[in-house]
Amino acid sequence: MILKTISISLAILLLTACSSQKIKKEDIESNLTAIDSTISEPILTNETIINSSTETIDNTNETIMYGISGDFAGNYKLQNFIQRMVSEHGFDEATLNQLFSEARNTKLMPEPIYERRRGRNTSNYRMGQWDRYKNMFIYENNIQRGLAFWEEHKDALNRAYETYGVLPEYIMGIIGIETAYGVNFGKKKVIDVLTTKAMTGDRREDFYTDQLEKFLIMTRRANLQPAELMGSSAGAMGYGQFIPSSYLDFAVDFNNDGVTDLWDAEDAIGSIANYFARNGWKSSLKTVAVRAKYRGNRFRKLKTGYKTKYSPYTLRKKYHIVPRQKLHFNGPVSLIKLPRYTHDELWMGTHNFRVITTYNHSELYAMAVHHLANTVRKRRYGH
Repeated sequence: MILKTISISLAILLLTACSSQKIKKEDIESNLTAIDSTISEPILTNETIINSSTETIDNTNETIMYGISGDFAGNYKLQNFIQRMVSEHGFDEATLNQLFSEARNTKLMPEPIYERRRGRNTSNYRMGQWDRYKNMFIYENNIQRGLAFWEEHKDALNRAYETYGVLPEYIMGIIGIETAYGVNFGKKKVIDVLTTKAMTGDRREDFYTDQLEKFLIMTRRANLQPAELMGSSAGAMGYGQFIPSSYLDFAVDFNNDGVTDLWDAEDAIGSIANYFARNGWKSSLKTVAVRAKYRGNRFRKLKTGYKTKYSPYTLRKKYHIVPRQKLHFNGPVSLIKLPRYTHDELWMGTHNFRVITTYNHSELYAMAVHHLANTVRKRRYGH
């Protein structure tokens, strides 16, 4: 091949000489010397080609090692996020690249049927909604799980009450609603959920980017493996289904083993109690909610919801709405309407009821916690 190239070069040189001025002898000798030096250079052998290819492959592997592959390859938001975690929090770039290369985009994964059904059942306020919602959490198996959980962790529950002033049954109510006392911690990897919501255009991507940042800080602080932790479809974790920011703000090492682990029942109990206490739970107030009487079967007179606040005196004098049992609370109450198939139940929620809604901004959720808490307590103590 090389000799053929040399012959063509000489032919071109001679044709050029014929078509123009006469070429000097020393010029021809100079060109031949250059050709000779080219011939003297090493010829590429198969071994050289193989070695060169190996070097290229090694360089490619090095690039992959320090970049993101997988479902989020080429995601500029994630690349910028990693750089920020490195510069602001001292994370190792290669470790984060590896973590996110293994993460999955949940939008590309089939949605479990049970989650789709659950979403439809709680998305509207038609007649009977409270019956359907309540039956999702307050049923015999869950009550029995609650009784067993209370017995197993009674010392931690009592200590949480002594430390934070939160009644044990309401800690139990939260755990029972959130995870059925540890039966269902969630079926999705937290890193998958948070990365997808933060980096693929979710309407709350700023919120989830913040949660992803705090998740990485949380797992490093607790010495947990971020790629292994399972949670909900919103990235909530452990017995109490804390989001990462709640972990950093409220989670406590209640068993004093040096690790704050939300998958440990004792730590979860203390963390939920601390959450309520920090959000204003009043230990002196034993009444959370009482059912009220009103005229008629459907209530439409006043605005209802956990954000409402009414004077019990005004409700009684002006609207003939009175509690069915002694309220033991002098402050403003929230009016809570629970739509049932044949009528609306009306409840008065006290300050501590509103504290429960800080955990989940839904009066149906808070009322389910209240009902499950009192159902399990009555089964345990008979009153």
